[in-house]
Amino acid sequence: MLRGIMKPEYRGNVIEFHLTKWGYRNYSVECTYHFDKQAGKYMLSIWLKRSDLDDRMHLSSKKTDSQYISGTKETIVENICRIVHQACISGYFQYFIERYEYELACFERGNELFEQERITEHDKETDKNTDE
Repeated sequence: MLRGIMKPEYRGNVIEFHLTKWGYRNYSVECTYHFDKQAGKYMLSIWLKRSDLDDRMHLSSKKTDSQYISGTKETIVENICRIVHQACISGYFQYFIERYEYELACFERGNELFEQERITEHDKETDKNTDE
């Protein structure tokens, strides 16, 4: 059973898997799932999370849709473990992690530019007040 290898952490209908041992240091995925009676299957959504940030990125926002998966109450956790395990060993999460890191770098760079503009504007105001 992959449940023993993946070591999921449970929070109701959310399962978290830490990805460090799969080469993704400081990352985990949160898998939310619920049973859709009309479809007769579980709906699974996967969120990528960095352990050092209070934020997460829904993988479907990056062109990977939530998906229906088969399972029963007894097998659904094992099925989710299989999906996450396969994603880990196939390198599936690499693209999303690179995208996440890029977005964070863009945010930091943009923040630096805004701060520099704010400081420059403050300095101009100070010089203007000093000249008067």
